[in-house]
Amino acid sequence: MKKILVITILLALVAAGVAVWAGLPGARKSELRMVTTRVVRGDCVSKVQATGTLEPEELVDVGAQVTGEIKEFGTDVEGKRVDYGSEVKAGQLLARIDDTLVELDIKRAEASVAQAKAQIISSAAAVKQAEASIAQATANKNKADRDLLRAQKLGVGDALSQMEFDQYVNTAESAAAALQSAEAQLHTARAQQANADAALQSAQAQLAIETRNRDYTRITTPVDGTIVVRQVNVGQTVVSNMNATTLFLVARDLSNMQIWASVNEADIAKVHPGQEVRYTVDALPDETFVGKVNKIRPNATMASNVVTYIVEVDIANPDRKLLPYMSANANFIVREEKDCLMVPDAAFEFHPSHEMVAPGYVPTSAAPEERGGENERGISPQATEDEGDASVIWKKEGNRAVPVRVRRGLGDGTRSVVVPLEEESLKEGDLIITDVIGVVGATSQSEGGEKNLFGMNRPQRRARSTGGAALKPGQEANKNSRPGPPPPM
Repeated sequence: MKKILVITILLALVAAGVAVWAGLPGARKSELRMVTTRVVRGDCVSKVQATGTLEPEELVDVGAQVTGEIKEFGTDVEGKRVDYGSEVKAGQLLARIDDTLVELDIKRAEASVAQAKAQIISSAAAVKQAEASIAQATANKNKADRDLLRAQKLGVGDALSQMEFDQYVNTAESAAAALQSAEAQLHTARAQQANADAALQSAQAQLAIETRNRDYTRITTPVDGTIVVRQVNVGQTVVSNMNATTLFLVARDLSNMQIWASVNEADIAKVHPGQEVRYTVDALPDETFVGKVNKIRPNATMASNVVTYIVEVDIANPDRKLLPYMSANANFIVREEKDCLMVPDAAFEFHPSHEMVAPGYVPTSAAPEERGGENERGISPQATEDEGDASVIWKKEGNRAVPVRVRRGLGDGTRSVVVPLEEESLKEGDLIITDVIGVVGATSQSEGGEKNLFGMNRPQRRARSTGGAALKPGQEANKNSRPGPPPPM
């Protein structure tokens, strides 16, 4: 209970001390200070900002169509082993796959071709033999037919017995049957010859496939370019499947590249082909590069409920300073004005209180409540009519605010172009008020006794005390000196 009483008494003493200190002439109090910025002259650019990546204009995928082990790599234009960044020419060897099995398949296909050719020769001989047999059978049939005709004219009698007549008939019939058999043999021989021809064509086709597979063991580049990606090593086994296995990615020409920029759907209407684009990359932050919009891809993407479109920007890279897949900060130039006066957008939102305004100007409209103050009346030039689309900004002259009527023009998101009306005065370097802030000052009077309305007032400097020590020669006592600590008891 006694402890609580002691604490209560201490708190009361502290509160009383604070109240006494607050009532002293030098007590601190809250004041307002103007926040200003200077009018600048320069170029104002309205732009659409986006980020993207640098991409090769044409990227060639070099793959493998056969299965085998990587035996060796080729060389680039400088005679060095191909690797990341190597410059290569069209048709140049990039890698070689083991072709042992392919060579065996080629020999097997060559043997099949030779066998098919032999079958063609054999079938051709069989055709000729069948054709000869037909000729012989035809001759025999013709002789038998003539003999049978004479026998029929003579008839069966004393000169020709029935047995002899029947023999002529049998001979003619046998000759006709032999002719039919020979014709059948000819058809068979010709069918065998056609099969031999088909077998030869099949064997030749297989030989062409195996020969082509041997060519596929030599991985070459189809275009001039730079190797961007190498995905295999010597000794690695490449397994070919339905899709060709990617071994290298070759950028056709890195002196001409593209930016694939992601533009928000709210800004895509401001972007069009041929539009100028200024961009920077993190690797070269002090340099600004220029490109042009090539096209807008119509397929949109959505991420976190944000719809974006990919815009392709053509860029030149003659000195190869830009590398593929760098991040780019792109600015699509919508509109630009050069050599104009600009002020921050915050200057148009500022409304001073009555005490801040220079004499000669009267309030005409209500202004929003200032920080730490009551709702004052806004200020406009005295006896001035509405200028339509004109706006008012406030210029600082001394410790007062003077209105300047301007026409607000193009903005870049933080600053706007201003054109002062004919009778107004505004130039580069003028201080424009954008806001006021509350500050704590030591007193409302400066050292010379002049009242400072808006800035922090400097407290009066007190002379340093000697702390009770004897004065040095030439040193005078100051009656306002702060007493030093009491001497020890």
